Amino acid sequence: MVNSISLKEGEQKFIEQAKVVRRYGAATVVMAFDEQGQADTFARKVEICARAYKILVEKVGFEPQDIIFDPNVFAVATGIEEHNHYGVDFIEATKEIRQNLPHAHCLRRVSNSVLLLPRQRGRPQSMHSVFLYHAIANGMDMGIVNAGQLGVYEKIDRTARRLRGRRARPSSRRDREAAGARREIQGQSTEVREKDAACASDCRGAA
Repeated sequence: MVNSISLKEGEQKFIEQAKVVRRYGAATVVMAFDEQGQADTFARKVEICARAYKILVEKVGFEPQDIIFDPNVFAVATGIEEHNHYGVDFIEATKEIRQNLPHAHCLRRVSNSVLLLPRQRGRPQSMHSVFLYHAIANGMDMGIVNAGQLGVYEKIDRTARRLRGRRARPSSRRDREAAGARREIQGQSTEVREKDAACASDCRGAA
């Protein structure tokens, strides 16, 4: 698995790198970057990943199951109000990608997702556990974690679990934005779904 490629330097460079990866038979992590920079909102994450998926599958000939998206998550619990939605944006984007870009995976280094305030030092385990719990429930199927410093979700105090969950639990406050992004990402995946259906039909006929 190659870590990683992105659209940061433009589509042509992205295709060149992807072809090298494919020539060696490897899967690749695709970061949610494009020419405008790192994706920082739900809509941007979905837009960039859908674009990268379409290029990899249709122009490079990548197998969709060899595409591993990292939709990025800026640190939460920084004490800055405008950062409070970062965890939710990552999780909601992960859900959209897993549902509408067939066979692609989602990955995140969980320890990079939480930046605790000085008064919170020594208590990162519960934040990581809560984030991981909600991310997995919404489709994240690969994660980089320090297992020795990861608390067990069910053993976290219920009050603490509820408070920390506010940083990570998807809500309905971005429904309109999500609907627009969902329409775009579903359009990108139509061809792959049709190929899957044709393949299944051929296999049944051969059997």
